[in-house]
Amino acid sequence: MDNVYFVPYPGKDLCPAGMTEEERTDYALFELNKLLKYVVYPEDVACIYMEPVMGEGGYVVPSRKFIQSVREICDKHGILLIFDEIQCGYGRTGKMWASQNFDVVPDIMTVGKAIAGGLPMSAVISTPEIMDKWPVGTHGTTFGGNPCISDVRGIGLMVAIEFSHKDGSPAPDIWAKVKKGCLERHMLTLNCGVNGNGMRFATPLNVKKEEIDEGLSAFRACSCNTIWSQP
Repeated sequence: MDNVYFVPYPGKDLCPAGMTEEERTDYALFELNKLLKYVVYPEDVACIYMEPVMGEGGYVVPSRKFIQSVREICDKHGILLIFDEIQCGYGRTGKMWASQNFDVVPDIMTVGKAIAGGLPMSAVISTPEIMDKWPVGTHGTTFGGNPCISDVRGIGLMVAIEFSHKDGSPAPDIWAKVKKGCLERHMLTLNCGVNGNGMRFATPLNVKKEEIDEGLSAFRACSCNTIWSQP
């Protein structure tokens, strides 16, 4: 995957042979600092993502020094620290969250599996300051000849309608007006595409024909009103 970098975890089988725990800790931290010095600028790093206690990699418990040092490195460079607590969290380490064993608080935490008793549920936990930077509806799940509608594409009932201005430039502002009109007609919509100017139709498996007809009627009414009002 492009722009994703890896550094060693301080496990016995993940570092050069013969190292003590302290040496493995120093080695892993050295590799992390070397990466930030010679490979990628710290200001270009969005986050450091790690398990505070490694799961599938062999149930490796790092030293307090390692976890606390990673936190200090993130604080020094303004990098978000994300802990994957999906396997190690929810009481399995004697604490509610594995990070509590190291007296370290991450910026973001991902959890799942044990929190739902077998149901397919997960969560991303963070502070309001961080979560408010992600507008509602930005992420919802696991992704013609009209002067304003520049493209209709898809397959089956997975369809997107793309809005553009007369000069061909993306028109997320037109979509926003259509969205408002749909909401007034009790229809929730979500955009898509890198420019945010596409309106997606992604119905559930048990959708009824009457519901599709009702949704299309709402979309037709508000989109026509919006498009006709364009200069």
